[in-house]
Amino acid sequence: MSGTGLPQGGRVDDRYATWDAAYVLGALPPDEQREYEDHLRGCDRCRAAVDELRDIPPLLGQLDRDDLAVLEETPDPRLLDALLAGVRARRRRARWLTLATTAVTAVAAAVLAVGLVLLIGPADGGGHEQAGAPTLEMTKVSDTPINASIGLTSFGWGTRIDMACSYGDWGRRDAPPQNLGMVVVARDGSTEQVATWLGLSGATALPSATTPLRRDEIAAVQLVTADTGRVLLERRL
Repeated sequence: MSGTGLPQGGRVDDRYATWDAAYVLGALPPDEQREYEDHLRGCDRCRAAVDELRDIPPLLGQLDRDDLAVLEETPDPRLLDALLAGVRARRRRARWLTLATTAVTAVAAAVLAVGLVLLIGPADGGGHEQAGAPTLEMTKVSDTPINASIGLTSFGWGTRIDMACSYGDWGRRDAPPQNLGMVVVARDGSTEQVATWLGLSGATALPSATTPLRRDEIAAVQLVTADTGRVLLERRL
């Protein structure tokens, strides 16, 4: 397990110091999961450790069958690090190839966006397909040129949300860039902004974010203006 949650200058026998990775991967038994979640409410250090590992499950989700076969045959703990490094490298190559079609300023803003965001050229008919999850169209609740759909994938640690967001028409360059955000609404009414990115006229963004909420605990997913929180599109679940 990860030692990310190890206390700095504190007790090395902290029973929760190495639970972060197991929790994120959904490997804790139900009773220990509940115990750890209670602990997280009062421990900033462990919450930070969990946040640092949130991107690992989506990275693992990008491993192909050949990668998984190698994992099963080779129990070397160093192999997972090598595979994840390869996935990150492929993601970086794909990101830069697609971002090259946009302005340099848009590239910088997109790379700095929170969450995984890819920008591609004019949206084609398959641009809204979400691998591994049914596609759910979002409904406009404000006047906006944006269209979007989402796909939700359940894991032991929570839910990953993949969105395809098309902003305006490729031929129109008059629409200014817009800071956008993805918000998860829980069934208890609480909300959390889980990703932000820059909406560019005619481009399609593919933000991906995670939440510890289970699929049945999510009431809605919203696309909002990141600066003001105004809801532009929504999908109720």
